Amino acid sequence: MSPRSLSVALALALGAAISLASPAAHANGRFPAASQLVISPTDPSFLLLRTTYGFLVSHDGGTTWDWICETAIGYGTNVEDPPIAITANGTIVAGMQEGLGVSSNLGCDWHFVGGALDKQPIVDVVVRPDAPHTVLVLASQQTGTNDAGDPVYVSQVFQSIDDGVTWNKLGVPIDGSYIVETLEVAASDPHRLYASGVKGAGASTVATVFVSTNDGALWTPRAVPFDPVNDRAPFVSGVDPTNADRIYVRTSGTTTNALHMSINAGQSFTTPLTLPLILGFAQSPDGATIYAGGPSSGLYVGDRATMTFTKKSDVSVGCLTRSGAKLFSCSNEKLPPDAFKFILGESDDEGVTFVARLHMNGLRGPLACAGDASESSCIAQWPALKNTLGIEDDAGRGSNDGGGPKSDAGGGGDAAPPQGGASTPSCGCVATPADAGGIAGLVGLVVALVLVARRGASSARRP
Repeated sequence: MSPRSLSVALALALGAAISLASPAAHANGRFPAASQLVISPTDPSFLLLRTTYGFLVSHDGGTTWDWICETAIGYGTNVEDPPIAITANGTIVAGMQEGLGVSSNLGCDWHFVGGALDKQPIVDVVVRPDAPHTVLVLASQQTGTNDAGDPVYVSQVFQSIDDGVTWNKLGVPIDGSYIVETLEVAASDPHRLYASGVKGAGASTVATVFVSTNDGALWTPRAVPFDPVNDRAPFVSGVDPTNADRIYVRTSGTTTNALHMSINAGQSFTTPLTLPLILGFAQSPDGATIYAGGPSSGLYVGDRATMTFTKKSDVSVGCLTRSGAKLFSCSNEKLPPDAFKFILGESDDEGVTFVARLHMNGLRGPLACAGDASESSCIAQWPALKNTLGIEDDAGRGSNDGGGPKSDAGGGGDAAPPQGGASTPSCGCVATPADAGGIAGLVGLVVALVLVARRGASSARRP
């Protein structure tokens, strides 16, 4: 990591340390927030929301929500925001520093993938838009240093064509001198892959998009506009759903973030939007409309034909996801304006107005699963989380068939059973091998945030 990136991480750690003194701060030192929403490609009522305190799942389009704690998924000893995806049969895939986590029953049983992926840190996960039973992950692990003392990585794409059951390497590793950041696939070209990475330090820092037209058999590097004084890393935010050559890349900087666009697979770029911070990016299903925004900037909507952006609202954007005619935004209901007080909101007018789909105090409880979950780590942690989020209802988790206490997220009542033919979960939220708890002090926060800065963790990747 460059000294510049380290200083950013230290500043973030100081802010996190301040939040530790707040009664609303979570155990890992971060204020409760959401940063990625994924929706099942075959069941639009199945929503999975990544937060700073685990995953939240809804099977009724956001009317009711249940909690999956970090330790049940397999992380929690590090401050991290695992990239997530849902495949066609409802399998959830989560990329962690500890390895690749998979749940084949809607978030109950979790296991780490073994074999070549065993304990491999996962940088990104993505489901193929054209083949949603297929999921790809980008694994990257430092293997040593070169003669100059710079780190060397093995960064390899793996693919499963059976909803995460079996995995195989796809193509060859990406240039090991780069810290890889993101992975994307093209909906219109099944053989087209994009990855991003950064290498070097200070004025010699280089940002690159890697392009493969043959399933990763060859990776071609192409330079991304990059200011080594301000910028830290590049992220492939999305690929146009109808044109595999048209890509959007965000550069994350210390003072500004920029959204770059290329119509020739990264051979050249234009920069249609620059904001203080961009944490959300999405496209309409046909790619004609582009959405981007950040916590202090609000929501901007762009037209593909002209690549001009117009501010649509002041919503504090933490993530963006487009599903059919609906646009979802993560937000922070502790921030103004009052019109956007929610953790997750839904808009049907291009982001001008939003309807709240989740408030901070809107959880029903730990995800209810079949079998005896009385000793679940999630249940043990629930009282503390309730206090953090300000949840007053103490009606309990409900039955193991998906029911639960009344929700404040809208609608209330018992949850509907899983939609889209998905089976009822068969096991309780029992922790996989990972210790409970978060980072207890500033030193731990600094270390974890350095790693987050290294990976350039962000939700502004894909719709």
